Amino acid sequence: MDTKELTRWVKPPQVELEPPLLQPNPKNWIWLLLIAATGIFAAINWEDYVVEKDGKLELAPKRKAKLKKELNEIDNAVQYALIARTAGEYPCLNCGNRKTIYLNVGDVWKYGTTRLGENGRYKSDPIDDRLRFLPEFAGNYAECLKMEKIKIYNYVLLPENQKRKSPIIRPPGNPYDI
Repeated sequence: MDTKELTRWVKPPQVELEPPLLQPNPKNWIWLLLIAATGIFAAINWEDYVVEKDGKLELAPKRKAKLKKELNEIDNAVQYALIARTAGEYPCLNCGNRKTIYLNVGDVWKYGTTRLGENGRYKSDPIDDRLRFLPEFAGNYAECLKMEKIKIYNYVLLPENQKRKSPIIRPPGNPYDI
């Protein structure tokens, strides 16, 4: 048999034109996550959190200042009431089917606690102009939270609530007991 005759009998190999689909491999995902985590960790500026002083690690000055500020806020909180400045309909967050409730001047709409004062507490979500921020108790954050809880629970007994046709169990602006 010569070469020409041989090539007639032997078929050339089939070549795939499209690459095979790669199946996801869990090991690949682990490596990708590890690389991403390393990148994120490397992006954190360590000096913003920790500095070396006299051969010892300690908090960076900005971090120390932030801690001091937050501890001071915890020690100097305020329990407050939001009081109606004008008589009229106000939103009621716990009146069942009714969406509003009538308040007289001086009626409580909400009790709350803040570590930031009126301007800090309501900076991003200003209070209704018809309400007045009235500090009622100052102390540490835990003491203020206790006072707030006492006021919310006892609201049901206030004369302003008792004179309503349908008294409510907490101030209109407090949807929960705390």
